[in-house]
Amino acid sequence: MIDYIGTRQLGGLSHARQMLAPATRPWITDLSALCPYKGLQPGNLPEFERDPDWNNWTLTDTPPDPSLRLNWHVFQQARTQYLVADRMLLTRVSWQDLDNAGYVFGKSVSVDGQQYICRLLTGGNAPCDDPYQGATVANEWDALVGGAGAVNAPRPKPNDNIEPLTPDHLNSPHNKLWNWFGAVSWTAEPVASRADGRVCRGYHGPTYFYVNTVDHRHEDIGWRPMLEAIL
Repeated sequence: MIDYIGTRQLGGLSHARQMLAPATRPWITDLSALCPYKGLQPGNLPEFERDPDWNNWTLTDTPPDPSLRLNWHVFQQARTQYLVADRMLLTRVSWQDLDNAGYVFGKSVSVDGQQYICRLLTGGNAPCDDPYQGATVANEWDALVGGAGAVNAPRPKPNDNIEPLTPDHLNSPHNKLWNWFGAVSWTAEPVASRADGRVCRGYHGPTYFYVNTVDHRHEDIGWRPMLEAIL
């Protein structure tokens, strides 16, 4: 049984020793490539491709300024706690970039004296018949972000999973919590049908299933980490 505990501010993200505030527009950063709807402002997520050196990107202890703190959804299963970022932290970062840094399957990090394993959520390896409905195999994205496998977790509404994207998606209560609009998050699995494909989730809806190539750095695809701790 996984219980949804609520939200928590913890840690920060620094670039070249400068603390970065979480993006206030955590979606696609270049609307010339793809624009969800007319009148949308471009996203303001940091872009890894502009400085593709992991030595310059660091998860830090919680900064004193609340506006610089990262926001997490907290889940608990027995003595294991899972914290899932409420938005992407970086875009234009490939799955291979994340794997090179250890962030796909698990890298040890310390935040405020607590040790965590920082990794990607699992996302399934094949879509349902309708990609808006998630993956065919049980996975953490559908269970936690989609709320299907956690007690008291926020659940999306049917209108969150319809096309095309509109301001209603951006302003939906579930998106306000999870920031899936216009943002495709890498997950850990390869896709079953493509050796160079990796599963991404989000953008068109909270449970939308998408595939991209392992080494692509796109303006709408990025890093949404999970922290795992044994308490």
